[in-house]
Amino acid sequence: MLHDRHGRQLPDRRRRVRVGLAAPSQPGGPREDPRVARPHLDDQHLAAAYRRDARRLLIWLTRRTYDAQLAVDLVAETYARAWAARRRYHGDPQDPEGLAAWTFGIARHVLADALRRGRSERAAMARLGVQAPVLAPDEIARLEDLAELGTLRASLGVALQDLSPEQRHAVRLRVVDELGYPAIARRLGISEDAARARVSRGLRTLAGAMEGGT
Repeated sequence: MLHDRHGRQLPDRRRRVRVGLAAPSQPGGPREDPRVARPHLDDQHLAAAYRRDARRLLIWLTRRTYDAQLAVDLVAETYARAWAARRRYHGDPQDPEGLAAWTFGIARHVLADALRRGRSERAAMARLGVQAPVLAPDEIARLEDLAELGTLRASLGVALQDLSPEQRHAVRLRVVDELGYPAIARRLGISEDAARARVSRGLRTLAGAMEGGT
């Protein structure tokens, strides 16, 4: 306790300062404790995301490949890649919208790779033990109805004008006439790999042109 030279007690200002410093203000409310770890993305989170988002992802991919079976393969490849990259996911795995945005971002890369290759990458799925189902004809028809492929095929005329004559012919055989690659190769007098590449380049151009409107 402090006193002045006349013996009178002085207020202890140091205590007030210490009390004032003990409870600093926190604008914006309480802060998140950095010691509390955020849960990691695991199999259960991805399984829940698949149940929520796989159907609309399947429709999205079908509308961009015009190929229901390929779209099924690409959905499987997307989730196979998502599982392989799960430890690099830095968002909240319990946030459905954030996880869906991340998964669709992977799907865009999967689609770009598939269009460049002309097929899905089954090796990536095989490494993780993922097997895409093979669709029956009635399942393909239903998926094409959901994706409104009939309407898209009918409106391709304008978009096809942006392609080279070779790509336009190949895409028309694949999308409109629904021919397989062996038949397209025979029609065009080229190898099957060349037919796939020609269709893939055309579909990439169409996908880019239609991205803003679908």
